[in-house]
Amino acid sequence: MLYAVKGNKQLQIDDAERDTYLKLGYDIATQEGDRLEVVENAPSKTVPYKDHEVVVRENVELKRQVAASGTGSAEAQAALKKQLEDARKEIESLKAQLADTKKTAKADK
Repeated sequence: MLYAVKGNKQLQIDDAERDTYLKLGYDIATQEGDRLEVVENAPSKTVPYKDHEVVVRENVELKRQVAASGTGSAEAQAALKKQLEDARKEIESLKAQLADTKKTAKADK
């Protein structure tokens, strides 16, 4: 069952009425247990400019941090791939040692 939610109004609706209520500014929600979970927000909703500005500043700062760390560069990615390959080789070596140890332990019994 779907619900159209706007402010403190909660109206039970059919799926056929979904688009109509979205155009009227209602969010569409479904009931999950004893609460409503919004599955689609009204297209008329906006974000206050102050909130948008905060997110834009945070995004710029995070991009600056990523650029400064060098983790996005091709060299950094190549180095990480090399580390991954070395780790895989070490794992295979350790698996072989473990298998040999198990064989030796069985032979000793």
